[in-house]
Amino acid sequence: MDVGEHFRTILAGWWRILIVAVLVAGVTYAVRKQAPKQYQALGVVQVVSGASLVGFGDTSQTQYVTDIYATLGKSSMIVTQAIESNGVHADLATAQSRLSVDNVALGVLLVKANGPSVHDAVGLAKGVTDGLVNATKNRFAAIYKTNTADLQAERTRINEQLARLSPQSREAALLRVRLAGLQSALAQRAALPTDVVTSIASGASDGKPISPKPGRDAEFAFIAAALIASELWVLRSNRADRFSSLDETEMMRELGLPVLARVPSGKSGETLESIRTLRTNLMFLSGAAKPRTVAVVSANPEAGKTFVAVQLAEAAAAVEDQVVFVDADLRRPSAHEQFGVRRAPGLTGVLQGADVAAALRRVRSGSALRVLPSGSSGDDPSALLGARAFRSVLDQLRSMRLVVVDTPPVSLFADALAVASQCDATVFVLDMKSSRKGAVRAAIEALRRGGANVIGVVVNRTNAPRAVFDAAA
Repeated sequence: MDVGEHFRTILAGWWRILIVAVLVAGVTYAVRKQAPKQYQALGVVQVVSGASLVGFGDTSQTQYVTDIYATLGKSSMIVTQAIESNGVHADLATAQSRLSVDNVALGVLLVKANGPSVHDAVGLAKGVTDGLVNATKNRFAAIYKTNTADLQAERTRINEQLARLSPQSREAALLRVRLAGLQSALAQRAALPTDVVTSIASGASDGKPISPKPGRDAEFAFIAAALIASELWVLRSNRADRFSSLDETEMMRELGLPVLARVPSGKSGETLESIRTLRTNLMFLSGAAKPRTVAVVSANPEAGKTFVAVQLAEAAAAVEDQVVFVDADLRRPSAHEQFGVRRAPGLTGVLQGADVAAALRRVRSGSALRVLPSGSSGDDPSALLGARAFRSVLDQLRSMRLVVVDTPPVSLFADALAVASQCDATVFVLDMKSSRKGAVRAAIEALRRGGANVIGVVVNRTNAPRAVFDAAA
């Protein structure tokens, strides 16, 4: 199925597709309308590394520090503090699932918190944002306390000694010098750069639910359902238009023609037997004279038309002494390759006045079968085959017992109609894999309107051949 046929099939079932899409959208709207509401609050935190404050930081270092604080924001410690300090109605795991802390820009963290109420969403976002700020301050305060513990203890000890000494004593003077040094060391350590985390926005929310959005969800559901329903409709139409049954009664009901033979797929012995059955049915058609000229046609390419025509000609030549195969497929001739003869001179030359006898080729020594290949390509095959010249070719072959004529596909070219209308009988080949009911029916109807005597169908590439319908019965 090409793109054009694909879209034509969709257009043919547009109202069914539309009904399905509307129903799916309506159900989606109703379901989403009843879903619990979710709210969202945002917090923004700015992170400046200590190294950056004194001119030693770079982009990668700032990015690294910011990523650390993003991980800290979802830690159990921070989230637990947020739950407890702001009265969030959720346990730790639930709160963490509703929370995201993302590095959205260099040194900027975006805190997103969702919740079933504005209170829970705002409380969680605010708690995490404030928790990051406080955790940073507490962390560096603890670091400063640890690093200066010895200095603080010595300062305390010196102050206690000074309290016991006379201010004018030499020992007191030495202790005051030592105390000044300690104060200077403590001041230097206090001045060391630390990371600075600042809350830019803490728990901001517009109070509107972020979900559900039944209108938006219904629109997406409508589009998705329309696409899926369209493809399912194409698939259904494609399957419905295939010949899925080999029952003769169904074939006759569908096409109004008997099944002359079934050609199995990939089984040489059964294939030969099916072709012999076709030969027999042609020789003993009920209520009709034995045809002398038989056109073999199909609706579509690759249906096996040429294969059946070649096999029929060879099977007939096995019991008759005067059989001719005519390759009238001037569009894509291939019979000359299968018979192993030259393509030209051939039918096109004969149609333009050349001698038929000189163009005929004997397939092999001892064979009664002769071949009239297609010949060189022409500009207007339909005109050549539709003119009286082709009738003249058939008349020149009237002494033959059987003339099998191969043709182009009916659905692509008018050549088959021109050839079939000038032959005594027409055999239609359909392929179980590629032929479509609609195309086959249209082709058969076109052949009949053109005056062709369509006598039956050959079913190609069947899976399991059974007893063949006997047209002579």
